[in-house]
Amino acid sequence: MWSFESPLIKEQISRIKEAFGTPSISCGVLHHGQVIFRHSEGYANVQEGKKADSDTVYLIASCSKAFVSATCAILAHEGVLSWDSPVSNYLPEFVTPADEIVGQRATLADLCSHGTGLAPIDHAVMGFWDEFYGDGADQVAVSARLPVVYDFRSRFLYNNSMMGVAGEVIREVCGKSTGTVLKEKILAPLGLTRTCTSAAEYPADGNVAIGYSVLDDGSVLPLRDPHCRDGSVQAGAGFVRSTVNDMLRWAKAVMDSEKAEARGETPLLPGISFTRCAHRPLVMEDGLGENSYGMGWFRHTLPSRWLSSIGPNSKLLDDDPPVIGKNSPPRLALAHYGEFGGFLAAFYTFPATDSAIVVLANSAQSRGDPTDLIAQALCQELFDMRPRVALDQYARESARRAGLRWSALVREWEANRVPGTRMRNPADYVGTYTNEGFKLAIRVYLLPDSAAAARSGGNNNPELLGFQVNGLPRQTAKLRHYHYDTWTFLPESRDDASRKGMELYLALPYVLLEFKRGHDDRVCALEWDLQGGDCEGPAPGLDSLVKPVRFERVSSIRSYL
Repeated sequence: MWSFESPLIKEQISRIKEAFGTPSISCGVLHHGQVIFRHSEGYANVQEGKKADSDTVYLIASCSKAFVSATCAILAHEGVLSWDSPVSNYLPEFVTPADEIVGQRATLADLCSHGTGLAPIDHAVMGFWDEFYGDGADQVAVSARLPVVYDFRSRFLYNNSMMGVAGEVIREVCGKSTGTVLKEKILAPLGLTRTCTSAAEYPADGNVAIGYSVLDDGSVLPLRDPHCRDGSVQAGAGFVRSTVNDMLRWAKAVMDSEKAEARGETPLLPGISFTRCAHRPLVMEDGLGENSYGMGWFRHTLPSRWLSSIGPNSKLLDDDPPVIGKNSPPRLALAHYGEFGGFLAAFYTFPATDSAIVVLANSAQSRGDPTDLIAQALCQELFDMRPRVALDQYARESARRAGLRWSALVREWEANRVPGTRMRNPADYVGTYTNEGFKLAIRVYLLPDSAAAARSGGNNNPELLGFQVNGLPRQTAKLRHYHYDTWTFLPESRDDASRKGMELYLALPYVLLEFKRGHDDRVCALEWDLQGGDCEGPAPGLDSLVKPVRFERVSSIRSYL
């Protein structure tokens, strides 16, 4: 058995970190209510040579959901809102035309436990560089326009937009931003002084991690600070920034409050037990132990193949995921995972032993997730799980498979292309196309010198068109003809995708725009598959259930630009 004083556990952390090329890792372990391990390595800011430590601030992304659910629980305890009242009582604009029942009956509990059945189409609100298309003012109405894929309350379907709506409920009932309420109800009382909900609140000492994309040669590309912040679209889904030390304090407060509630005492976090109990099965299979979801908390009985089931490694290793503790006693873990804007996070709590594990990193999810496997390595060590799983080997395999995704995409792009189809006049497609429900407008335009490029013999498929979404400078791409009336913006390479902010667009449906013609043979619409069958967590049949988003051609751009 290793010990946390032994160099062996740190060596495994280093090997996992290096497998993914992650600039920095910060992690910590709580056991029997006491911090027994802290470790950081690498650079929080590569350009300035700033090393990471346990007080470095990272975006924790979806690990924010537990904070937001706990805020709702406190407000429910105070009588400010109700878990059981329809969300439309607070937000009348939450009207769901795809299924009126959802808008009429969905409660805050349904939103926070991902049970509405509405499709997760993150790319309908978020574009290249993880930049949101809107400022958050319309997010309730936009989220309500998502299509239905599962019957209401029939199964778990992870949906960031619904947590954004939950944040809007808090704003509505309190008359102040979700982040402000979170600070008043949780961060300040618990002394989480280095935890915040936007870059405007970063500590003055500058000990803040920069998010990075990792390129094929191992170099890193710095990214802008994530746009998920207090008041933004999907803020309630992932706007919290925190540190290892603060997250360990948060874990202790959560578990102490659970015990206080069990004793009938008034806890620091009233109602926290309700958010951490099982509300929805994660998967519907026999013989797996518990794998369910509360409100901002996954619940797993270890051993389980569903750890980090919303993380990037779950897709890369779906045929052979690591399963720790196969020969060890069952153990309940309450956890969450996060990925966004060049940051990754894994967070586990073990109520039976007042234990917690937190791992934070500053690399983009497209190359795989070191926090997932480092957290599992720390779980193995903490509870002496048997047999030992060589998680650094899984890290190398995950990173290898991530590297293969680009060549697989190119092969699929080539295999699905119909060769020899005639390109129609590029000017036919020029115009503005809108989707009123999602508040989106796509302007398609001829590139400069496109006529000369079309006549040139040097490139038999030049970029002739460009498009821009909602007039945003960084939401632009150049188009080449694919076949018939379909055009493509497939990047030149995986590194090119990273440099263009398209790392989350490496699936064929995402890189194709299909124009539609009417009876008069004039282009009248375009369709873009912004869901592409891709989602976080298990979702059977989703790829066939969600249709491409349709944009109608219009003569003028609407006021939401």
